[in-house]
Formats: sequence, structure tokens, C-alpha cells
Amino acid sequence: MEELMSMIKTSMRIRHTALDEDIRNNIEAAAADMARVGVQPYSDAEKRILKNDPLTRKAVELYCKSQADYMEKGAQFEKSYEKLRDSMSLCGDYNE
Repeated sequence: MEELMSMIKTSMRIRHTALDEDIRNNIEAAAADMARVGVQPYSDAEKRILKNDPLTRKAVELYCKSQADYMEKGAQFEKSYEKLRDSMSLCGDYNE
């Protein structure tokens, strides 16, 4: 999760650690939301290790940006996240 969190912080131009807990919570919330619609976001569900593939990473990034209202475009990031999440839920590669 640390690698993903680092990637998200870089994409949001965050260099401090003050928001790390919030970002971690948003990563977990994104994974839970994806699982809710049938997307399997974990490579190891027991250990809660997220898949390291481009679409899963991008979906989590979009979710985090929507929650932070990044660049005052939270609603736009939320719509992008939902569209990506929903298309992943229809793809056999992401639902198990």
C-alpha cells in the first residue's frame, strides 16, 4: 500500500505526511467500494494487498482525488472514478 500511497501523493503534489492517514483511509474506502460492485481489488484478500495493475491504481487515485476535491474538481474525479469502476465490474478480468 505504501507504493500506491506514494504514487497518489505524487499525483496530488503532496510532499508532507500530514494527510497520510486520510489517504490510507481513502485507499481502503476505494477498495471497499470497488468490492461492493463486484470488482476484486485485492491480489491477496486476506492480507488486503491491492492488485498492482494500472486500472486498479488509477481507480484508487481518482477516488482519492474526488474525496480531497483535488483542484476543486472533486465531482469530475468522482464521475471518472465511477465510470472506470463500473467498466471494471463488467470485465471478467476484475471480478471473481
